Amino acid sequence: MQKEEKRGSAGLALKAGLWYVISTFLVKGLSFITTPVFSRLLSKEAYGEFSNFASWQALLLIITSAEMQNTVARAYYDFKEDFDGYVSTVTVFSCGVTILLYALFLLCGDWIYNIVSIPKEFVHILFFMLMFQACKQIYMARERTLYRYKSVAAISVVNLLVPTLIAVVLVVLAQESQRLGARIYGFYLPSALIGVGCAAVMLWRGKIFRWKYCKYAIVLSLPLMIHYLTAHLLTSSNTIVTKWVLGAETVSSVSIASSTNHILTILLQAVSGAVTTWLMDNMEQENTSATRKGTLLYVAGIAVVAIGVMLLAPELILILGGSKYADSVMLMPGMVVAVFVQSVSTVFTIMLTFRKNVVKTAVYTGIVSVLGVGAKYVLLPYFGVQVLPMVNIAAFGILLVINYFLVRNCGDGNFVSMKWILAVVAVVFLAMAGSYLLYANTIVRYSVIGVIAIAAAVVLYRYRQVVIKLVRAKLKKKKKNTNKITEE
Repeated sequence: MQKEEKRGSAGLALKAGLWYVISTFLVKGLSFITTPVFSRLLSKEAYGEFSNFASWQALLLIITSAEMQNTVARAYYDFKEDFDGYVSTVTVFSCGVTILLYALFLLCGDWIYNIVSIPKEFVHILFFMLMFQACKQIYMARERTLYRYKSVAAISVVNLLVPTLIAVVLVVLAQESQRLGARIYGFYLPSALIGVGCAAVMLWRGKIFRWKYCKYAIVLSLPLMIHYLTAHLLTSSNTIVTKWVLGAETVSSVSIASSTNHILTILLQAVSGAVTTWLMDNMEQENTSATRKGTLLYVAGIAVVAIGVMLLAPELILILGGSKYADSVMLMPGMVVAVFVQSVSTVFTIMLTFRKNVVKTAVYTGIVSVLGVGAKYVLLPYFGVQVLPMVNIAAFGILLVINYFLVRNCGDGNFVSMKWILAVVAVVFLAMAGSYLLYANTIVRYSVIGVIAIAAAVVLYRYRQVVIKLVRAKLKKKKKNTNKITEE
């Protein structure tokens, strides 16, 4: 039989990460293609309304899910013998929290609708989606923890492919006054039904509900919920605060930039999904050398992607929104850098989660995020939408430094090479400054892109023998394993 790769090994993490990234790239490629369809079929007001709905859906999901999915990876090391029992328990608990909050939402009356600015007819689909989106997240966390990367890839593709295609068809067929409803129901209802299937599988496997697992999950998830809720509030507040202060039409420009940047966000989340289990495995094994190299490669890799997105921002905005959203281009460098810094900080959050020491990071994240949202509300009328990404950069930069010192205080500072990580961060900041200058001269920008592409090709050609050797070794190993299985 084929020998299983050791948990925490670079090969296993690479395969997992490769599947995550490929599936995410294909999935977001579809989103990339359909965004121009929706931006042209929907009016600016309707597009802004949908963006507001999507922002609140993502924000409320953190509360209704109670961030139970982020306890799954850590719980694996404590409940290996009854892992599925833990998963089924947190699934039931998450559903119960959603039902309770749905009832409270309905009891609040009109004042809650004035806060969220969501039409009443969309509230029921909102909470139906929230319940089973949480189940889907828990299922995906389980599969990632067990390195079942092909399952994660398949669910990721189906989860966006089916709902997106249905939404496109319904929006095209609907009258203009009904297109907002077609967009919301067409996407979120099929997506929720996929979550129903995930919930059924987890409950069938686990078949139990234990209070001791609930207590374990709550202690870990509450600080994580505060951490992710306030961090998400900071990023999603770009559209929410803009609508409050400047109206739905203005928020559409911010939404196009946010939608473009969201492709990068999802891609980096896919990579961090692979990094989470790998990093925890190596911390459990006290493999300092592997974590220092791996985390630096992670930061360098996402830096390259971030710089590429900044350089190509004008073309991305033109494809996704058309010329009417050209003013969104200047928002992109700041938004990209904010996501990059947040992704770097994720490394330290993973380490703190493994040590079950997340209370302080939750408190600091909450304080910084609330101050950040307040700063946007105050500064937006005076400096316009350009202030939004700058506030996010400042906030996530502060949290990066804080989380690093929290990790050091836990005695885990040796697991990362902070000096080199900061050097990579500095390069990305320089690229952001250069992007603003390059947008004014297309020829120079294309020249820079060409030089980078040529440099990458030269490096690849120079080390082609190394690459060929690795590929041949991989194919030889695969053939050898296949022959063994055939002989057996």
